[in-house]
Amino acid sequence: MTDHPAKSNAAWMMMAGGGVAALLLFAAVMGFVVTPLSQARGLGLSPWAAICRAAGLTREPAVDPKGARAVGAAPVSAVVYDPGLMERLARADRREGARLVSQTCSVCHGEYGVSANPAFPSLADQSTAAIYKQLSDYKTGARTNSAMSAVVLPMTDTQMLDVAAYLSHDDGFGGLGPRWPVPEPAAVALVRKGDSARDLPACEACHGANAGGPIETPRLYGQQEEYLLAQLQAYARGGRRNDVYGRMRKIANKLTPEEMVQVSTYYQGLR
Repeated sequence: MTDHPAKSNAAWMMMAGGGVAALLLFAAVMGFVVTPLSQARGLGLSPWAAICRAAGLTREPAVDPKGARAVGAAPVSAVVYDPGLMERLARADRREGARLVSQTCSVCHGEYGVSANPAFPSLADQSTAAIYKQLSDYKTGARTNSAMSAVVLPMTDTQMLDVAAYLSHDDGFGGLGPRWPVPEPAAVALVRKGDSARDLPACEACHGANAGGPIETPRLYGQQEEYLLAQLQAYARGGRRNDVYGRMRKIANKLTPEEMVQVSTYYQGLR
């Protein structure tokens, strides 16, 4: 005798339904329990918070255990140079900025913003807009560095403006620092003319005096060679991503390691 066709079909449907239910249960456990728990420690979350976050029940941010930044923070700068910000930049208190620099910035960047350590950039005579942008990017996580984040996170927007205004003032900064070797001709060509064959614009197109580039563009002359080289390398590998529209990442990716060294040496020698 054979089973009734209706009973046979019902049995197969029950087996298929059970299989689908088991698969869904497995996926739910993996997605909402196992995986979040395995990542909880690395994301700086408690197990319960990780599970709730995976299920969409909370928006608690994942935090780097070292305190550097929120994991997954947008790498794009949030600074917008609208009339309101331009007015605040113009009204910043340089005296208060001097006090803050003396307390928090001078250890690495020098009392007057001229760094004695090649690992840290000199900030003196940068534009207020350029300095403020970097401070703001560290605060939002668009740019990351554990030491800088620890300094900037407690600062208010007004304090960042004051620090930027003080360091951008060039009184007393002219002529500081030694002279470095004459740069190689190849670096001079890249800085002044670029390389049209590789679609490389001249560095001076944005970073030169009165170049008319983006308002937040930093000045590079007299900057520490090791610092500039480290930034070009970071842009090239994608470690630094707070350049608007990815401008510097595109440029750095087209430079050879030797050209990065030459350009960095060139700018340090312009102090």
